[in-house]
Amino acid sequence: PINTRSEITKELSFRIHEQFRRDYPEIEAMTFTVGQASEDNLYGQLLRDNGSHIMTANIRLSLKTERERSIQELSDAMREDLRRYYPEIRTFDVGAGIMGDIAGGQTTVDLEIYGNDFAATDDIAFQLADLMEKVPGTSQVTVSRDEYSPEYLVDFDREKLAEHGLNLSTASQFVRKDDIRNILIYNNQGQAVRVRDIATIGETMQPPTIERKDRERIVTVTCVAAKGAVLSDLVEAAGQQIDKIDIPSDVMIGIAGSYEDQQESFADLTMLMMLILILVYIVMAAQFESFISPFIIMFSVPFALTGVLAGLAVSGTALGIMSMVGLMMLFGIVVKNGIVLIDYIVLCRERGMSVMDAVVTSGRSRLRPILMTAFTTIFGMVPLAVGRGVGAEMWNGLGITVASGLTVSTFVTLFLVPAIYSLIAERREKRKQRKAEHRAKQELVHE
Repeated sequence: PINTRSEITKELSFRIHEQFRRDYPEIEAMTFTVGQASEDNLYGQLLRDNGSHIMTANIRLSLKTERERSIQELSDAMREDLRRYYPEIRTFDVGAGIMGDIAGGQTTVDLEIYGNDFAATDDIAFQLADLMEKVPGTSQVTVSRDEYSPEYLVDFDREKLAEHGLNLSTASQFVRKDDIRNILIYNNQGQAVRVRDIATIGETMQPPTIERKDRERIVTVTCVAAKGAVLSDLVEAAGQQIDKIDIPSDVMIGIAGSYEDQQESFADLTMLMMLILILVYIVMAAQFESFISPFIIMFSVPFALTGVLAGLAVSGTALGIMSMVGLMMLFGIVVKNGIVLIDYIVLCRERGMSVMDAVVTSGRSRLRPILMTAFTTIFGMVPLAVGRGVGAEMWNGLGITVASGLTVSTFVTLFLVPAIYSLIAERREKRKQRKAEHRAKQELVHE
């Protein structure tokens, strides 16, 4: 609690240090900071909370390859220990990653509560926090607005100030001592006036900081997802909990955090994917001097997406930002096999072959180069897909996306693309034949 003496906070930090060192062999180093940062410590003054009741621990773990538990599993276990064995801790925040949240080491769902009334927003925030604590898959729930700090409120009576020849500015300069009631304030005539004679003194509770977003007061309930929890499920659960609360008309609640970042990123990447597909189609249409051939080639793109989703599902990897980047790369890679195949079919047709002979000849001639180029790319992505070293989780999604998507699209290219080309070409031939027969009949009629 606020105003706890630093000696008590320090003693508690020793207990936590001893227990964590004993129960977590994965910890290589752990340092605690208690109390107010010194004036020459700019980082401590500006980038973290200070106070005799606050302790901060920086924990460095062993390398990922040297421990069995992940950083998310260890964070969840530490949160459970703090919740179970240290009831005197009012609130805590275990951040996973470099400097906690700064490097994005954990997935969160933030419930942002907008409103000017402190009492109303506080009540809603703590109601939501209690409800979200019970949601499966939630590892930690914190409220951004810190505990209110006790303050003395000196409410000066302006009429009495005027009677004694004082103003508010002069009086406030004197009210800086412990015995506030007996403080003497001197007016312009040198007469002494006690604060208790001209002001009402009472104790009040004030929030330490007022957070704002988009020029509105805000308090945030942050819910950290446990290992294995699905972000969309937490967002859905958060919406259900919001519906259970009676929200005043002057209070608004929004869902942000990792969910908001994910939605914005996915929207931008989706637009990029559409632009990539359009540009690829335009380039192929210009090269083939046809609108039909590029359309046939791009039939392999949806199947590449099917392969990506299947690969991610089998490997248990989430569709993240790196997977989306891999998908954009894939859109440019999967069409090259179709280009090689269709280009040779068109060449054979120009040499006078029938549709079926051109397709068969092209398939037999281009099978080897298609497999060679596809397998070199697929096997080149295998180390990224199966890597387990430090930082490998960042690249696993990219490797799995390209490898699985290209595998499926390659086989689709070898079987589906020639079949679709044959159907379209045969229909085109039949259409030309019918037109020729129709013209011949019209010429006979004219003769």
